[in-house]
Amino acid sequence: MTNTPVRILMVDDSRIERMKLKGYLGSRGFEIIEATQGEEGVAMFEKERPDLVLMDVNMPVMNGYDAIQRIRKHESSISTPILMLTADNELESIERAFDVGANDFFPKPINFPLLHQRIRYALRDAKRERDLRRVTNLQETARVLAGLAFWELDTATNEIRWSEDSKALFHWVEALPSSFEAAVQIIHEADRQRLVSIVDNALASGDKFEIEVRSPGTKQEYLLKIVGQMDRQQKMFVGAVQDVTSQRRLEQQANYLALHDSITGLPNRKLFNRDLDECLEQLTEKDCLVVGVIEVLRFQQITETYGIDIADQLLVRLATHLKSHAPMNSFIGRLDGGMFAWRIELDHQTPQQQIVLLVNEWFSHLNRPWLLADREIYLTFTVGMSIAPLHSLSSTELMSMANRTQRLQKPTANITLAIYSDDQDDTLQNRLKLESDLRIAVEQKQFFLVYQPQVDLSSDRVVGVEALLRWRHPTGESVPPFRFIPILEELGLINELGDWILEEACRQQVEWQQQGYTLRMGVNLSPAQFEQSDLVSKVQAILKRTAIQSDLLELEITESLAMHNPEATIEVLHRFRHMGCKIAIDDFGIGFSSLEYLLRFPLNTLKIDRAFVKDITRGRSDRAIVRALTSLCHGIGLTTIAEGVETQRQRDYIDALGASEIQGYLISPPVEPEQLLQLVDNYNCSTDNRL
Repeated sequence: MTNTPVRILMVDDSRIERMKLKGYLGSRGFEIIEATQGEEGVAMFEKERPDLVLMDVNMPVMNGYDAIQRIRKHESSISTPILMLTADNELESIERAFDVGANDFFPKPINFPLLHQRIRYALRDAKRERDLRRVTNLQETARVLAGLAFWELDTATNEIRWSEDSKALFHWVEALPSSFEAAVQIIHEADRQRLVSIVDNALASGDKFEIEVRSPGTKQEYLLKIVGQMDRQQKMFVGAVQDVTSQRRLEQQANYLALHDSITGLPNRKLFNRDLDECLEQLTEKDCLVVGVIEVLRFQQITETYGIDIADQLLVRLATHLKSHAPMNSFIGRLDGGMFAWRIELDHQTPQQQIVLLVNEWFSHLNRPWLLADREIYLTFTVGMSIAPLHSLSSTELMSMANRTQRLQKPTANITLAIYSDDQDDTLQNRLKLESDLRIAVEQKQFFLVYQPQVDLSSDRVVGVEALLRWRHPTGESVPPFRFIPILEELGLINELGDWILEEACRQQVEWQQQGYTLRMGVNLSPAQFEQSDLVSKVQAILKRTAIQSDLLELEITESLAMHNPEATIEVLHRFRHMGCKIAIDDFGIGFSSLEYLLRFPLNTLKIDRAFVKDITRGRSDRAIVRALTSLCHGIGLTTIAEGVETQRQRDYIDALGASEIQGYLISPPVEPEQLLQLVDNYNCSTDNRL
């Protein structure tokens, strides 16, 4: 069975444009249907029912706007994606395109590779919409088929009247009960007194009641609800009964998903830690517990190279291998990324050398070629272990020891492992000392902020800054952020510090504003901060306390953070935008790179990562990526900031490729507030002199 090619209706009065589009898209497997003007396009749409429409704007007889309106009138429920092509980039034209029913707007001259991607995303969105509509219809049908049965209870006579569909719910009785006393008898005997009591209380108080009861001798459950109350003088209750068996099943599934990894089906971190705590509580003097973590090195690079789907398939295969070759009395979970956790119950007299041999034998099955996207690759693993009760009886400490030991391993083979030791090398001791110093640093507020300027290329003036965290150790040493920020996140201290960073940056911006310097303030939000349920209210409170002008605050999130849970991220970002804040996405292009979500996120700014800037004067691919990003951002109204600009040649290339702003050591390294103002004065003054 062959796949049917995607059919695209191309409506354009320019023969040359149609030839170019047909040549490019046809070579990529699309079937092209042509129409030379709007009216013909509408007719072809009715006849051919294509999968997607590319619609030009300015055409004789009927323009693209009118044609789209006509097409939409011919559709009932499923909307065919329509991309409007035009050289007119004015906001009014873009808004009109969406008003008449276009799904997307693409500027001319056409960037064919980018258009190809937009077509792919539009087709994928349309498929998702169809699938969602199908699922929604199925759910609605199921609801109608299941239905709700209604009843009325006359409290004066104890008579119950039922709706016509009630018998289907009470399939275990021959006839529906006609009185309340008889109704009580058709439910499980253990629930009868509870039902009588709650109804008596409702009669006395006039309140509504809600109760779940079981049918006799079965696990099937029903929910009785009083949905309204009539006049007391009539002494009438109106209620409903519903079969909630399916709902309870769904709740059980939800509970399962809350404790299991959605990709591999293995226990997640929460369930693994719970199991570990229970094992430690039951640990006897005759037993020992080996706790370990194993990580696939460069898993993020694998994801970026082969895509999320391939990476997920790899995780499933790894989980299968780990389970199928696992020793007896073992338990395996997935933590995150390419990292798995495990524990093995052994005899307390098992020597460490034998533990190493046992674990080596287990993981030796991973030392094999793995087929990824038709390519064979070998994976590298590092393993860290700790032992209870030898090292600790605390699950947190055991996991921490195993994690640290794993991270200290320098791969010398496909699988490198070690057991935690109190006399490990200085690296671990330095790490522990650093953790202790960081806790003190947070308490004593040893941190400070520096600010790196951002220059607008069109005016060549400093228009904004990015706030960056620094730590001056009591010894006088300035500790690099890459050394202490990951540890702060691991220790759970980044949230408290993140609140301080945001408030201090806002306070500093207001102070500069009062001195006559209107600078946009960029502040990074960490993944840990984003997981706080009260993050939005915290930001709102800080805005109020500092009295900062909200549109001068730009909250920056990384691409990996944004794509961790895109739908939740979009919701939070919309709330920030509603407060007036600007939103920037940082490090774009080095992670998931989903253009689909880039269009959905309520962004103001896209920051092009330094990875694409450092070789831009030598690498054509880097220039192509930057050009594509800036072109896309111009089309959807985003500012682009190129990071890591260090030379004048890099600046010239970035400027020529259409970026809005630059940031980097060519302008200035991050500096403290007083130096920043002096730099702004000097830089803007030199710009004025050049003008």
